[in-house]
Amino acid sequence: MSSRFLISLPAALLLAACATLPPQVSVDEALKLSREGNSPDAIIAMMRESRSTYALSASDIVRLSKEGLPEPVLNYMQQTQLDDVRQEERLRQWSERRPFHPYWGWYRW
Repeated sequence: MSSRFLISLPAALLLAACATLPPQVSVDEALKLSREGNSPDAIIAMMRESRSTYALSASDIVRLSKEGLPEPVLNYMQQTQLDDVRQEERLRQWSERRPFHPYWGWYRW
């Protein structure tokens, strides 16, 4: 196999994977879907499928609740923010780890 093929195959697969994600569900779209009578489970499924994440303040949550966004949807939106923070912390901790050598154990550079 040529090296061009080995380089282009992962790139093509990555681009194909990115192209298959549906657009993210915005906060306004979630409100619109709720007002149209979609169930909270259906709205959450759309958010999960699109991998949408939300950074809502307390005032945003209160406003959205008053505007009629169901509580399960608000809880899910809040959970996406918590999951993002946890993931960033895991990545930060992983990048700060000391390397492990199989013969000498943990050591410093």
